[in-house]
Amino acid sequence: MLVSDFARFRLHDLDEGISHEFTLAELHQQIRHFGFIAGYQTRTFDPEDPVNIRAAEQLGRLHDLLKATGFDGHPLEVFLVRVLFCLFAEDTAVFERRQFQDYLENRTSQDGADCGMHLAQLFQVLDTPPASHHTTLDEELAAFPYVNGQLFREFLPIAAFDSRLREALLDCCALDWSRISPAVFGSLFQSIMDAKARRAAGAHYTSETNILRLIGPLFLDELKAELDRVKGNRHRLAEFLSKLARLTFLDPACGCGNFLVIAYRELRKLELDALRHARKSGQMVLDVGQLIQVNVDQFHGIEIEEWPARIAEVALWLTDHQMNLAVSEEFGQYFVRLPLTKAPHIVHGNALQLDWNEVIPAARLDYLLGNPPFVGKKEQNTQQKIEVLRIFHNVKGAGILDYVACWYRKAVDYMAAKPVIRAAFVSTNSITQGEQVSVLWPDLLQRGLKIHFAHRTFQWTSEARGKAAVHCVIYRLRPAGCGRQMAL
Repeated sequence: MLVSDFARFRLHDLDEGISHEFTLAELHQQIRHFGFIAGYQTRTFDPEDPVNIRAAEQLGRLHDLLKATGFDGHPLEVFLVRVLFCLFAEDTAVFERRQFQDYLENRTSQDGADCGMHLAQLFQVLDTPPASHHTTLDEELAAFPYVNGQLFREFLPIAAFDSRLREALLDCCALDWSRISPAVFGSLFQSIMDAKARRAAGAHYTSETNILRLIGPLFLDELKAELDRVKGNRHRLAEFLSKLARLTFLDPACGCGNFLVIAYRELRKLELDALRHARKSGQMVLDVGQLIQVNVDQFHGIEIEEWPARIAEVALWLTDHQMNLAVSEEFGQYFVRLPLTKAPHIVHGNALQLDWNEVIPAARLDYLLGNPPFVGKKEQNTQQKIEVLRIFHNVKGAGILDYVACWYRKAVDYMAAKPVIRAAFVSTNSITQGEQVSVLWPDLLQRGLKIHFAHRTFQWTSEARGKAAVHCVIYRLRPAGCGRQMAL
C-alpha cells in the first residue's frame, strides 16, 4: 500500500509488515522497494539463507543427471557455469524478469529432446553483438543481451536432454537467484564433488564472517581509515579513488573464489562510499559509468580444479553486476557493464608447480590472500607428499609438515621481489602447535618473514553442509624491511 502527499511517500509491505518512508527527492534511492511492480520480490541479504543450500543441491542434481548421460568433463563444467550465469541474470536485471525461464518453457518440448539444441543456440546469441544477428533470428532469442566476456565463446557439444533433465533445469529457474550469497559457490562446488575427491583436495570453504576476519586487518580497515581522512578534500578523494582502481589481489588457492569475491565486493562498496562523499563535496556526477574504476581484472587466482576456477570467474562477474545495481540505485542512473570487456584472471593449474609471477608479477601485486588446502601429513597422497618435500627440499624434518605449509614457503619466496606486498592466510592451527613449529617457522623467519598480525584459534565455520570440524588461525605476513612488526 502506498500513500503520498506528493512531497513524501509511505510504502507498506503487507507481506513483511514493514513500512518505508522517504521524500520525493529520495525516490530514486528507494526504487528497489517498488520491484514488485515488475514482478520482483524484495529480499534482505542473509548469508545463512537456506536458499543457498537449495540452490547448490539443485544445480548439483542437474550436474549428476547430465553426467549420467555421458556429458562429462570440461564441456559439462563450462555448460553449468553458463547455466549459472543465466539463472542469476534473469533475477538480477541482466536479463528481463523470467526471460531465461520463459524461453525454456515456451520454446522447448516437454520431453526435453530439443532443450540442448535451444540452449546451444541461446549461448551463441549471448556471444553475438546485435548488429551481427541473422535477420531471421527468433525474436525471443534476439531480445537477450550481448554478454561477451569469453563466457559463451567456446564451442561445446550439444547436451542431450530428456524430460527429467528439462524439469531439473526448470526447478533451478524457479529459485530466486538474486538471494544467493557469493559465499554459496564454495558449498555449491562441495555439493557436486564426491566426498573422496573433496577430502583429497582439502576443499573446505570459509564463511563470509571468517573471510572478513582476514581482509579487514589485511587491507580493508586501513582503506576505510584513509577514506575518513580524505573525504573532505576533493583532490585527495580523487587520488583515493584512483588508488582503489590500481590495487591488485592474488589468491593462490582460490577454489570457487570466495575470498576474491568478498574482497571485490568490499572494495566496490568502499568506492561507492567515496563517490557519495565526492557528490557531497560538490563534484557533479554526469555519467556514473565513467566514475566507476574498480573492476574484476584487478583480481587473480590459481585453482587446481577447472570447475571451481570457472565458478570463480562467473562469481566475480555476478558480484560486479550486483554492485553495479547498487551504483544505479545510489545515483539514479542504470549502470551495467555489458558487454563484458574485462575478466578476472583465474588460472587453472597447480599453485605449487606454477611460478606465481606468471599469473601476476610480484612487482605488480599488492595483496596475497586466501585459504590454502588443509591436508595433514597422514591424509596427504603420494603427489602431495612429493610436493611438500620438493618445496622444503633443504629443510630437515619437512615430511611432518601439513600441506598448507607449502603456500607459506612459496609466498615468502614470491614476496621477496617486492617487500611491500602484504599477505594473509587462513590455516589450521596445527602449524602453530607441536612438532611442526620447530620445522616450519625457523625456515620462514630465516628467509626474512615477519608476522604483522595474527588471529588466535577460532572454530571453523563453513557455508556448506558437512562442515569441517577444525580450528584455524589467521596470519598476516610481510617480508623484512617493510614496516614495523606488530606485537602478538
